[in-house]
Amino acid sequence: MTERQAVILGAGMAGMACARILSRRGIDALLVAPLSDVASRGETLSFRAGPHLETLGWHSLLDAETALVSQGSYSVWGNRALRRGLFHQEEMSGWHIDRYRLEARMAETLEADGVSRDFCEARQFSRSETGIAVELADGSSVNTRLLVDCSGRSAVTAGSAVTLRRLNKLVACYGVFTLDEDVEAIPVTLVEAVAIGWWYMSLLPRGRMLVGLFTDSDLLPAGLRKNAGLWADLASQTTAISPRLSSLGMDLAAAPELHFAAASTVTTSDLVEPFIIRAGDAASALDPLGANGLATALWSGIQAAESVVGLLTENDGTKAVRYQQQFLQGIASHLAAQTAMYASEQRFIDAPFWQRRRGPWLEN
Repeated sequence: MTERQAVILGAGMAGMACARILSRRGIDALLVAPLSDVASRGETLSFRAGPHLETLGWHSLLDAETALVSQGSYSVWGNRALRRGLFHQEEMSGWHIDRYRLEARMAETLEADGVSRDFCEARQFSRSETGIAVELADGSSVNTRLLVDCSGRSAVTAGSAVTLRRLNKLVACYGVFTLDEDVEAIPVTLVEAVAIGWWYMSLLPRGRMLVGLFTDSDLLPAGLRKNAGLWADLASQTTAISPRLSSLGMDLAAAPELHFAAASTVTTSDLVEPFIIRAGDAASALDPLGANGLATALWSGIQAAESVVGLLTENDGTKAVRYQQQFLQGIASHLAAQTAMYASEQRFIDAPFWQRRRGPWLEN
């Protein structure tokens, strides 16, 4: 059985940020994460991620292949008028990223750092008086004093003792399109509210465009998963999305493939417990409307690593306690802001999607 000072589950941004910091602090950590077959997708990386990328030495990874500097956002929300900005928030520059490529670059830096990785799935864990035993899918196991769970929304360490609370059923139905070479598109984000949810358009590096419809899983129109024509018909009924698609020569009915991904808000109040620290989506997964999920993942990975350092080298849990307090305060603030965002759209108050988001904390 392998012995490690720390084991990190998951190689998303939170897990890799945690591994990067622990490596730099001289902690013997093992990253446990299989290679995932993830569709190349794009997301908005908030300007708030900038300082975290600097801390990790990753800011230089944002180049023409992985990121475009955002020129702002536009929305149709609350009425049919197209306006600059989202929900009257302050406009700050962020990035439109190719998350798949950016995470691949991050993984390369970890390999160069000499970070150990087991490309296997963690199946379950057991706790003893001195630490955690993690059982892997290949039948092997690893003992560790501290387990950092960055394994995503399903959270390997969640169970009867730790409850993950799903606050909605949001899913994304999206496609990624390659624009014609002669098409010039401005790197902006466009969000439009509709009766069953909201649409999202964002330019990606290398001349590609991501288009997505966000709605609740039980509100997806019948047959949508196999019918891009139905998806295109829904888009044709929009105020701003449809004209932009036309101006760029895009035909959603010709989508090479429709992808579906969970986008619900999932929270827990227990980020830290004996021998376990949670970060990223394993701590709280956020509705992407606020565009802060990736910045939060990076921050939480860094703070989880610093908590590990405090516990292992100083026998001091102060950093871990402070991390949990700051994280939960941030989530409470995010949920309050998210509730206000949805409440500002009053045109569809009788539609199920919007009715579910009228109360505090977005409870169904």
